[in-house]
Amino acid sequence: MKQPIIYTLLLVILFVSGCSFIASANEEAEKDKVKEQPMYDITMETDLVEFKEYHITIHYPQTPNNRINQTIVDYVNQQKASFKQESYKNKQNTEETESHELHIDFDVIHQDQRFFVVHFTETMDVGEDELMTGQTVMNFDKQNGELLTMEELFKDDLYYVERLYELTIQKLESEEMKGGTAADDLEATASTFENTAITGEGLLVFLDSSGPSVYDKVLLEMEQVTPLLRSQYVEDLVKSLNIEKDHKSVEAFEPTPNFESERLDEEGKKVALTFDDGPHPEYTDEILDLLDRHEARASFFMIGKRVSFYPDMAREVAASGHEIGGHTWNHPRLSRLGAHQVEEQITSTQRMIKLVTGKQTELIRLPFGEAPVSSYNHSVEAVPWTVYSEKWSSQGPEKIAQDILSQVEDGSIVLLHELQNNTVETVKILLDKLSSKGYQFVAVSDLME
Repeated sequence: MKQPIIYTLLLVILFVSGCSFIASANEEAEKDKVKEQPMYDITMETDLVEFKEYHITIHYPQTPNNRINQTIVDYVNQQKASFKQESYKNKQNTEETESHELHIDFDVIHQDQRFFVVHFTETMDVGEDELMTGQTVMNFDKQNGELLTMEELFKDDLYYVERLYELTIQKLESEEMKGGTAADDLEATASTFENTAITGEGLLVFLDSSGPSVYDKVLLEMEQVTPLLRSQYVEDLVKSLNIEKDHKSVEAFEPTPNFESERLDEEGKKVALTFDDGPHPEYTDEILDLLDRHEARASFFMIGKRVSFYPDMAREVAASGHEIGGHTWNHPRLSRLGAHQVEEQITSTQRMIKLVTGKQTELIRLPFGEAPVSSYNHSVEAVPWTVYSEKWSSQGPEKIAQDILSQVEDGSIVLLHELQNNTVETVKILLDKLSSKGYQFVAVSDLME
């Protein structure tokens, strides 16, 4: 009687063990499956605020991961709050009337199936003798959307700061970085390496430097840093070798045919609708539909960096026969930039527009309507505006349109902002009302001629 019982028990044990093994294997497979995260399709958000007291321009990325997005938005809001506090404090202590400025830009340093890494540069002008500059590197784990700290990346049983310091010193001395950060300027402190970015080639250490928004960076190769990192990250880092960072590639585009409009009534009333800050992946398309219904031509002054993120939309504007001009690369306040920086802001935008649309543009709309510094001697055909609504960012489309309509006359150049969600409805009202009054909608260059 005992033998059948023993056999039965053995069968039960084998069955349970088999199930446990299968469950464990499935669990391991599921873990491996989780590690392989998709490459993110990144969108670019631009936050523009313009008041008499201050200007804010912030560019930041957004991803399909809500947790990553929220961390980035929280960072943006913290930066804005800090700037407003500093600006208000300085306004109270001085009698100056010049506008202050906060400007933040970003670059996606790297992404692969495990990591998403972004580098922010911050420039704050609050009326001090020198600009306040800063930078922030964010290394995200795509598995859970968490922001990785330096302590989480490196092994517990070693003092990673000391090893990073030694490797960085060796690299600086071997490369003899002229005019950049000297080895003697570095300290073996955690703050020196707080802006270290994960890449497919190793760790990229961003070092503070004296120039605004310009930072020295030192690449510590993969074979140097893998002994320092936690094992759970090493395998995925090695996998990511030679994977390029995620930026949408922009291919050269053949020129589109010139816009053939109906013959204009030279004696009729004309108005130019101009749009700043685009392109936008949704609003621009809706604006183009409205313009097409009214057989209206308009002018779009585009931010170069946004053209690089949304090339298809910029091509659509050009293909629809509208005029495109530059609005600088990332919308800084030109009056605080040197001549060389202003030149780069303008020419890099022109190059991107030509690459994407096949058309060369010499027109530019200056951010905030401010001229460059006096040391900038090159001539640019800056396009002004004659009509706009002062409360374009806070009022509804009906009030904005009413404000503009009360000012429009023959030859007016109307300023509108492409990134505002109220602009589409504003354009619809303007096109309907002005058409009924006999206005023709032309490109701004037609009026300037």
